[in-house]
Amino acid sequence: MATTQTRILSLLVLVLGLLNVGLLTALWLGQPSGLQPGHPAMGGPVAAYVVRELRFTPTQQEQYAVLRQAHHTAMRQMLPALAASREQLFAGLARTAPDAATHTRQLDRIAALERRIDSLTYAHFAQVGRLATPAQLPRWQQLAPTLPHLLQQQRPPNRFGGPRGPHPPTEGPPPGPPE
Repeated sequence: MATTQTRILSLLVLVLGLLNVGLLTALWLGQPSGLQPGHPAMGGPVAAYVVRELRFTPTQQEQYAVLRQAHHTAMRQMLPALAASREQLFAGLARTAPDAATHTRQLDRIAALERRIDSLTYAHFAQVGRLATPAQLPRWQQLAPTLPHLLQQQRPPNRFGGPRGPHPPTEGPPPGPPE
């Protein structure tokens, strides 16, 4: 009797151990097998929201995935340049006599990059809107004005280490200069 219980418990421990290893491997290697390219969960929260709210068909989801990939490729090329430009701008603060002309050129470069990024994002979502069927168009017209807010929430924490998106209200007066 004791050996039967020992064997059952040993087998149970072995099965649970294998199950643990399998689940950890699945998590470590990536996506569960149920997710296919173009599935809403494959993109970020904005992509999932757009697909869900517009009720994109599988064909529309594939087209949207292609648009997203092209948009992300272009953005990955511009974002490092924007970060480098900002770093150069603030590095000028370390100089004893910052050059106003250089400062202005750097700000102009940052503004130009921001404009290109916003233009690219606008064009991307204009293409997304063209994917909508006539039945989906009214919902797109409601959703489109909310995109800037959704995109702001999706951004990583700001470059100064603060929270994502708008700052939550705080109690009391704003902090004053250090004493």
